[in-house]
Amino acid sequence: MGDKGMKKLEQLWQTFLSVVKILLQSKWRTHLPSSFSNPEELLILANGPSLNRTVREAPDFVKGKTLLAVNFCVTSPMFEQLRPEIYLIADPLFWIVPEKRVQLFRTLAEKTAWPMNLFIPARALKNKEWQPMLAGNRNIRLCIYNTTPIEGFQGFCNWIFGKGWGVPRPHNVLIPSIAIGLRLPFKKIYLAGADHSWLPEITVTDDNVVLMHQKHFYDQNKSQAATVTQENLHSARLYTILYHMYVAFKSYFVLEAYARRLGKEVINVTPGSYIDAFKRMKV
Repeated sequence: MGDKGMKKLEQLWQTFLSVVKILLQSKWRTHLPSSFSNPEELLILANGPSLNRTVREAPDFVKGKTLLAVNFCVTSPMFEQLRPEIYLIADPLFWIVPEKRVQLFRTLAEKTAWPMNLFIPARALKNKEWQPMLAGNRNIRLCIYNTTPIEGFQGFCNWIFGKGWGVPRPHNVLIPSIAIGLRLPFKKIYLAGADHSWLPEITVTDDNVVLMHQKHFYDQNKSQAATVTQENLHSARLYTILYHMYVAFKSYFVLEAYARRLGKEVINVTPGSYIDAFKRMKV
C-alpha cells in the first residue's frame, strides 16, 4: 500500500475516533450570539507580545471591528480600553488551578461594564465554583462551546465544526477562537497578537529541565522562562512541547481549509508571526 493509501487509512481511523469522542464528550446543542456591532469583520486579540504594538500603531484598523479577547486579557488595561464584545477562555489550567480561576472570573465580574459574550468550554460546567462569581454581572452572557478534538477527512471535519460539536485539536486558545469566529456571521477574521514565536524561547538546562519564555502583551517586561505545566501539573518534556506545537500549527491549516469552504477569510496581521497557514496583511 502506497503513502496515499496509508494516509486515507489514517484519516479513516481519525474520523472514527472523532465520532467516538463526540458521542462521549460533546454537548449537542450550543447557543451562538447573533448580534454584533460589526457583523462582517472580527478581530481576534491573541495574547502575543506584538499586540501592544498593533493596538498602539494601528488604532484606526482596530476601531470599528468586533473584538474577541482571550484568557488573561482582562488583567490588562487594554480590556477596558477596547471593550471586546466576545471573550473566550480555553486554558485547561483554569479548571485545575483554583488561583487562576478565581483571579480570572473575579476580574471579569468586576471590570465588564458593557454587554459581552463569554465563551466557556463545555467541560467547565462540571466545575460549579466559578459560576457564582459571574452571576452578579448581567452584562456577561455565557455561551458554551465544545473543545472535543476533531481529526479525519477534511469534509467530515468541516461538517462537525459547523455543528459546533468540536474543534481542531485545541492546544492553544487561538484555535477555538478562530473556529468559533468561523461559525459566526463574520466574513473576515483578523488575527492580532498571534506571534507564536516560541521556538527561539526554548532552552534546556544542564539538569535536563525544559524552559520556555512565554511572553504575553500584558506581562512583557515581567515574564521569565519557566517550565511548561501540563494538565497533570507535571512539567512537559521537550518532545511533548514540540509535538503540541506541531499539532497547533497543523490545526491552522485545517481551519484555513474550513474557512475557504465557507467562503470566508482568516487574515494574519501579526508582525513576525510564525503561523504560516493564513494570508498576511500589514496594518
